[in-house]
Amino acid sequence: MFIESEYFDETFNNIQFSGQELADVSFYDCIFTNCSFGESRFDECKFTGCTFIRCDLNLCKMTGSKFAQVSFVQSKLVGINWTEAEWPRIKVPGLLKFEACTLNHSTFIGLSLPQCSWVGCSAKDVDFREAKLPKADLKGTDFSESLFDDTDLTGADLTNAVNYTIDPSRNPIRQATFTLPEAMNLLYCMDINIVE
Repeated sequence: MFIESEYFDETFNNIQFSGQELADVSFYDCIFTNCSFGESRFDECKFTGCTFIRCDLNLCKMTGSKFAQVSFVQSKLVGINWTEAEWPRIKVPGLLKFEACTLNHSTFIGLSLPQCSWVGCSAKDVDFREAKLPKADLKGTDFSESLFDDTDLTGADLTNAVNYTIDPSRNPIRQATFTLPEAMNLLYCMDINIVE
């Protein structure tokens, strides 16, 4: 299906590529709409300035792949281990943007993703431990059973985010934004009594 090694400004619609492997292919400013990549392998691929709209990427392997300014909109990205991708050694803001996506059972453990966004997403049982997410946009996302430990959320926006368990003594949250009543969860991690 993808026979070239590089694609520029291409639009891909309704591609069925589930369970297949793609290696050493680069995509620049491409748009993928209603494509199915579930359980596929992307080995050493590069995605720069690309957008995925209503795509299925459940259980994909991203081994050695690079992402820069990539957006996912209304897409399914369940069970992805993002640590298998290759990330820059320097802090680069806004590498990933997720909007109204399902990211359940995924892991971002230890990744440095400043100014990235997870807006209006389902991020249940996602591992954010030791991730660096300063100034991340996390508005309106459901973080049920997700793990935050030594996660840098400095300046992050969690407006209308729900079901998070974030211990302020173990996660930097200076200048982060939270919404009541959900922000009360920050107190439950402390050894205090709350009375009405």
